[in-house]
Amino acid sequence: MIEEKVEKFDIINELIFERAPWLRQKNPHIKYLYRYLKYVLRYAATLEISEKLAHKSAVEIFNWTEKNIAKKLVVRGLHNVPLKGAALIVANHPTGMADAIFLHAALVKIRPDLYIFANSDVLRVFPQLSNSIAPVEWREEKKTRAKSRCTLQFTKQAILEQRLGVIFPSGRLSKREGFKLVERDWKTSAVALAKKYDLPIIPIHISARNSILYYLFDMLHPTLRDITLFNEVLNKKNHCFAVNIGPKILPVELSSDDNTATNYVYNLVIELGQKSKNHPLKALMRFRAVSRLSQYNV
Repeated sequence: MIEEKVEKFDIINELIFERAPWLRQKNPHIKYLYRYLKYVLRYAATLEISEKLAHKSAVEIFNWTEKNIAKKLVVRGLHNVPLKGAALIVANHPTGMADAIFLHAALVKIRPDLYIFANSDVLRVFPQLSNSIAPVEWREEKKTRAKSRCTLQFTKQAILEQRLGVIFPSGRLSKREGFKLVERDWKTSAVALAKKYDLPIIPIHISARNSILYYLFDMLHPTLRDITLFNEVLNKKNHCFAVNIGPKILPVELSSDDNTATNYVYNLVIELGQKSKNHPLKALMRFRAVSRLSQYNV
């Protein structure tokens, strides 16, 4: 048990140091700041949860996140998700890892076979999720042919098994511009994948935000923002997410130019967000603490 705790401690520390290398400094002021940051960002709670889930199965981990994190969820348009067959969910990315958790909670009841293109670091903490996560290397300097081949092999096998994929084409969560969240530029990989394997695209818009602390850290320095990754998952138990699912887009409907096709899908996703703004369920999210609206479909 002690060895497991040390191992999780090492992994989580390493993930933090990779995002903010300056925290490794021996400077006493930096050490004090790191201790303070760990307190503010609920480091102890993160370590405790990672230990608790260390030997759980993938299903048990997702059940835990649904029960303890994805508690306030409104879903519209669930009928647009095919009940079987390979397809690709394409969504915006407002908050980070929590987006994947809430989408999984929204979809798993009708598509227990779903998989998610996500940061490969997830598997460093929870390797038992290897059948649910198509690993993507987020650091340009760490990308290799071997890692790209691993992602491709996972994807090919999942499509062969007729599974439902979830991808965030921006690759990174939305950036802050003033008091607004702006989706980052989308990569063309999602539409290229859909066209190559003849996968229908299901556009999804997620309405959500991170904490005030996250945006404050973002104003101060990007590395401070990046080390909030665990806290910005744990605190979502108090946040409301709205998921709006649009009608499928067939690959034949897309432009032969990947950039044009990507812009087309992007605009459809943003429009879904505009349509949901005045929906009565969205208003309910603003003015009530919604205890459990998961899987609510209208």
